[in-house]
Amino acid sequence: MTDQPASPQNDPRELLSATRRLTRQVRRAQRGTWLPLLLFAGLTLASIPVARYSHHPIDCRVRPPGRVCIGFSPWSYVYWPLALVLAYAAITAFYLRRARRRGVGARVRPYAVAGIVIAAVATGLSLWLAFDPGVFGYPATTPSPAAEFLLRVVTPEGAIGLALLVLARVERSRTLLVFGVAYLAVVGFGWTVVPRSPWSLPTVAAAALLLGSIGFALADRFAGRPAP
Repeated sequence: MTDQPASPQNDPRELLSATRRLTRQVRRAQRGTWLPLLLFAGLTLASIPVARYSHHPIDCRVRPPGRVCIGFSPWSYVYWPLALVLAYAAITAFYLRRARRRGVGARVRPYAVAGIVIAAVATGLSLWLAFDPGVFGYPATTPSPAAEFLLRVVTPEGAIGLALLVLARVERSRTLLVFGVAYLAVVGFGWTVVPRSPWSLPTVAAAALLLGSIGFALADRFAGRPAP
């Protein structure tokens, strides 16, 4: 009997390393993060005229140094549910078609279902807070930073951010997770650095989503290039 060196292909460490590389390649092939971000950026921009021309103040109180108003945009509560459902349907179709073309699976349905559920819950909470602002002490006191953050998280822009965290889990993407957390921070605390208006939040949110879409598209293209 003679001793022969073990083939590298039979080395458990080499097999584990090859499996991990294949897993990373499959995950990269499954991802298409740029499309949801681009789609939601467009929908957010399109929501600005909807909110602007259907905005109606519910209650206004004088509070030095100015006046504070709570507003309500009835058409936004028609536009956003329809837009989000159609968007998630389009995203699901895109992922499934991409998966068939590349021959890899796609777990996009959990993201679409979670996105629709989050949007429905956020819409209900938003309506409740709009018609019952006293839950945060308004108009007697100014809402705290935590209350301001909650008010913005339950907006459609915030619901998109929460759903992005679900997509990050589905795609197992740390980069998307970081982006989702940063996006929610922008949505929740952006009011501290931009003028307060009914259109400042969607403008800032759309800009963040668009920049994220461009960044992820460039990253996907770079990752897909053959090694030199």
